[in-house]
Amino acid sequence: MTIWLIGGTSESRAIAQRLTKQGIPWLVTVVSPTAARLYAELPGLVQTGALTPAGIQALIQRHGIHAIVDASHPFADEISQQAMATGLPYLRFERPVCPLDSPAESLPDLDTLLQPQYLENRRILLTLGIKALHRFQPWQQRACLWARILPTAQTQAIQVGFKPEQLICDRSPTDALAEQALWQRLGIDTVVTKASGGPGGVPIKLAAAKTLGVRLLVIARPQMAYPQQTHTLDQVVEFCLHSLALERENC
Repeated sequence: MTIWLIGGTSESRAIAQRLTKQGIPWLVTVVSPTAARLYAELPGLVQTGALTPAGIQALIQRHGIHAIVDASHPFADEISQQAMATGLPYLRFERPVCPLDSPAESLPDLDTLLQPQYLENRRILLTLGIKALHRFQPWQQRACLWARILPTAQTQAIQVGFKPEQLICDRSPTDALAEQALWQRLGIDTVVTKASGGPGGVPIKLAAAKTLGVRLLVIARPQMAYPQQTHTLDQVVEFCLHSLALERENC
């Protein structure tokens, strides 16, 4: 009897630590070897690589999965949908959304962003991750673009039309002053990010935008109908213990 923890986030490491402390067996799945290092000193099982529906069923059977805690990134909606489709008890751990005020503007999706009123003739820093960058190929001649990506994604970014000098190979910002200095050096007037909460650097970007008067465009999270969700570790532990108890009763 094992909990499947969908991970890759700082919150998922905290959950893994709490489950370990409670003696609850867990297996975490992540996409990349970099994310797998989050759990390097913890006793649970770690599986790396993207999962297909068939792969999920194999994982459930092989490891005796009886419940799912989904602590994936707020924009990793595909794996969340696949996990809910298993029919197993499921709890979404959702990191809180950061409140926005001027000069930030929330946009419902990427398609809305890709309009002239948001991009035309702007000096733009994209902090959306590697997967979205191919959508900006038509804008390379219509705006000045830079993108912040993980160092491991540089080759992919170049393949979709970005030059090395357009890439800031770094993680999310941790210092507002350093972020302001970067924006000023590049002459940025628009920053695009996701509503990925505190760990995604949204508060730091908002503070920098207010100081410099830079427009901050924030892509809203995908709309998901989770059967149940929480943002507290205590409720995650309670869910797991309850699922374990039910499984033992049915054995």
